[in-house]
Parts: sequence; C-alpha cells; structure tokens
Amino acid sequence: MRRYDFAICGFGNVGRALARHHAARAARVQEQFAVDLRLTWVADRSGAVFSPDGIDAEGLAKLKADGGKLADAPGAQPPAAPDAMRASGVEGIVIALPTDFEKGEPGLTLARRSLDCDLDVILGDKGPALLALNELEEHAARAKVFLGTSATTGSALPSLSVLRRWFAAARVDQITGILNGTSNFILTRMRERQASYDDALAEAVAQGIAEADPRLDVEGFDSAIKLVILARGLIDPAATFAEGQLHGITDLPLDLVRAQSGGSGRIRLIGSATRENGRATITVAPALVAPDDPLFFVDGSQKAIRFVTDDLSEMTLVGGASSVTGTASALIRDLVAAAIARK
Repeated sequence: MRRYDFAICGFGNVGRALARHHAARAARVQEQFAVDLRLTWVADRSGAVFSPDGIDAEGLAKLKADGGKLADAPGAQPPAAPDAMRASGVEGIVIALPTDFEKGEPGLTLARRSLDCDLDVILGDKGPALLALNELEEHAARAKVFLGTSATTGSALPSLSVLRRWFAAARVDQITGILNGTSNFILTRMRERQASYDDALAEAVAQGIAEADPRLDVEGFDSAIKLVILARGLIDPAATFAEGQLHGITDLPLDLVRAQSGGSGRIRLIGSATRENGRATITVAPALVAPDDPLFFVDGSQKAIRFVTDDLSEMTLVGGASSVTGTASALIRDLVAAAIARK
C-alpha cells in the first residue's frame, strides 16, 4: 500500500467538501488503487492544523460550518508554508482558495512556492491555471512533479490531461458548450417554472451550486475562465478573453425570450473557443439552441462540451452537474493520479 500525504490550503466550501469526500472515499481508493491518501494538513488564513496520522476532517469541517476558524481548533498553529508541509512528509498540496481571475492570488504564488518545494500541486482554484497554465506546467515538468487541473475546467467533464491524450495528433478547431452549471440551472428554472431571475438565482445559491460570488457564473466569467484554460492546452497557448466578448444571463435579449416561448429552442449560456489563423477567439453569450442540437436537452445544473477536430470530426460530451461534491471528486481524481505517478 502506497501512502500519500497531502494538504488542503483553503477551507471554504470546496476545501471542506474535499475533506469530507476524502473521508468517505479513502477506503475505496485503497481498494481500487492500493493508495492510502492521508490528509495531514489543513490550512487557511487564520491558522493550520497538522496531524501525522491523519486529520479528523469531519470535526474541522463542522467547526468552520458553525462559524469557527481553524485557529480555534485544538492544536492549531500559525499558517504553514509549503516547505514546512514538505518537511513533515506531505507530497501533494490542494489549493482550494477563492478564484481571482485578475491576478490569480494568493493561489498563484502558493502554487509556485509549492512546486519549488517539489510538491505535487492540485488546483481547485482556477486563477493560477487561467493566468499561468503554461508556466506552471513547465515548472512541474522541471521539478518532475504532478500538476492537476481537473477541477478547473468542469470537474466531471474530462480533464485537460485526458483531452490531450484523446486528441493526440489531431487539431482541435473549436470548443463549444454549456460550461457553467449555475447559469444553466437558472435558465432551466426560469423556463420550466416561470421563475424570476432573482428567485432562480436565490435557489442556486441555497443549493450551493453558485460560486461564492455568483457574478462569476451569471456574467459569463466562469465559462470564459474554463474556456481559456482548455483553449491554452488544446488550441492556443496564448489564449485570453476580453470582457467585451462576454455576455451573461442577467439581461436576456427579448428576441431570445420570445423565440423560446414560441418553441423555437431553449436559451443556453454558450461558450465557444474557435481557432482562427492559429489563435483562439473566445466568446460567451446566451444563445437559442434548436431541438436537433444535443445541447437542447442539457437541463438543470448539467454541463456539456463539444469538440470539433480535423481527425475525429465532432464529439459532444454531456453530464456532470455542478456541485461541490463533483469538484471534490475531481480533486480526488488528481490526488490519485499524483500518488500513482510517484510510485
């Protein structure tokens, strides 16, 4: 049995979900992969908790959910640096900090320092991948460690590493899809139940589907971030987006609403990255999807993604409802891959 100690940095919704999901799935991982994933550090801005034999994740998660701080936990210490975690035997660090799509901080600096310490880095925070994917991948390759990005591009949808293998030697010309489950949930509720936008958003927040700042979902930023990460890995290493290319669902065009009411299609928030002269053009906007399109049937918080390539033609993948459990599962997937890579 290969033991693999890891740390969680950031203990908000995603960090707590990972801790709980790990506790629930650790035995299954041992049985399937002969890997003993051991959570030995949890840290946030207030403090850190360390246990060489493994942390009581449920107790810590309850403490935070009840309004407490890690600094209030028994045996808590000041926030720990990656080198201290590495010295204790940790091999991988999960960065589960809130996404900052402008500067990527503090997650980007933490990712760089962790790679400097020869730690595997698993990203639950999209910011570092959005702003420095190529740099971090090169850094990880030099250090001969693992960089996991599964949770940054749709969690349940195939990760960038899987897609690169699928499309080996093929040219990806377009990536299109419903990449934000929160917006899709809101649009579905508005259509099926005639709910107002505000009521549908409130329900998404209550169910824990929405980002901490729902504007990232409804204004198109989350979809654009995922597209940029995928486009950088599959189309254009320098891909980026401009805010003028993003149109969310807060103020739907009246012609789309009328067309949907008339049965011509269903409104979806569609993101698209298209190859043009070797570069990727990225757009996000609500669009009417016709009944003969597979995206027509993607309701609720489900997501879908379509790839157009020169060798494999068109491929559409559907599934993976937005939830913190789905994100936690993607993080576990990367932790298992990192542990196997170190065997």
